[in-house]
Amino acid sequence: MTRDEVVLRAVSAVSRGCKYKLGAGGRLWHKGTPWTPALMTCDCSGFVAWCIGEDRHTNHPWYRALNGGWLETTAILRDAREPAFGMFAEVAWEAALPGDFLVWGDSGGKQGHVGIVTTVGGALHRGPTLVAHCSMGNWRQTKDAIGVTDATIFLSHGAAVARCALVA
Repeated sequence: MTRDEVVLRAVSAVSRGCKYKLGAGGRLWHKGTPWTPALMTCDCSGFVAWCIGEDRHTNHPWYRALNGGWLETTAILRDAREPAFGMFAEVAWEAALPGDFLVWGDSGGKQGHVGIVTTVGGALHRGPTLVAHCSMGNWRQTKDAIGVTDATIFLSHGAAVARCALVA
């Protein structure tokens, strides 16, 4: 899948009335939405898996050995930070491109979060500026869990930029 296709897929799910539910979505990677039609629920990991055209329960050997095969925030972050193991590689914030992931892992009993970079800054502002993501915060503000916001929440949590090997 190309970067443009990932971004187009991500923004195509915005304003469609998705509800947030931890552990939901991302299993029907080949369908037109990241959620099961009858439920219309998704979480951040399910959303990004769908954006890259992958089932959130992967057969990738690195993920199968780590956690039974689940693409989720902590596993994506660990993968990005351990070169040559899985599907992701960490890149510098300033080197982010549309279609990259922004991710932080679980910590202190709180869930991590992941989204898709849709826009990066120009010469004066390097790095991600807008991110498509599925969150309870989006749901509370707009009654749609999937939205595009600025990168502030990701910056405040020290998110890493993870480049997916499946995205060209």
